Amino acid sequence: MENTERSRRDVIVFRGIWYLVTLLSLVGLSISLNLLWPPGGKSPALSRFLRDGAVSTVTFYAVTLFRYFLFTGSTPSSNSYKDFTTDKERIPQVVFAEFSILVLFCYPCLLVDHVDRDVLLYMSLFTISLFTGGTGLIQLSDKFRMDMKHAYITLLCGWLFCLFGTYIMIYLPSMAVAMIFIGAYWMFAVFIYFYNFPSEEFS
Repeated sequence: MENTERSRRDVIVFRGIWYLVTLLSLVGLSISLNLLWPPGGKSPALSRFLRDGAVSTVTFYAVTLFRYFLFTGSTPSSNSYKDFTTDKERIPQVVFAEFSILVLFCYPCLLVDHVDRDVLLYMSLFTISLFTGGTGLIQLSDKFRMDMKHAYITLLCGWLFCLFGTYIMIYLPSMAVAMIFIGAYWMFAVFIYFYNFPSEEFS
């Protein structure tokens, strides 16, 4: 990977993409909250606690996006969204990708026996929106943004793992299918590692 700086036009386009992605995630979060906790409905104390935490998260996302939109300079540096060239730059994005995809992979398996199908679908919408918005906010930040190609790969794989994991746990809950899905996750983990840390033989 060469350390190439992006043109100012490219940076503006990239930021526009991540603004849109994060805004759409807020829409998904709002819809899932209304489905999980309908307005005026009664719920136990634990459910209210979870609802308050979810609302706080959505509020944090919205305020952070608003802050980035208003208080980011109108002429972003062309050095933004450059390709990473050192291991020190790549390690945080590898950790984020591996951990977030693992969570998206595991949570349907943990919840399938405890909630009904509709609730699992609503929670899937909330989780995928949470992941999407988090990735968008990371890409809009100055200190924590990831390599652009890596961010796209992480986002796409996160969507696929969450959607297919939810579908499999609802409609195909068998050990054989689960093992295939586990194999797919390990393939992703290996791919992300070698994508970020290619050996000299293949670079």
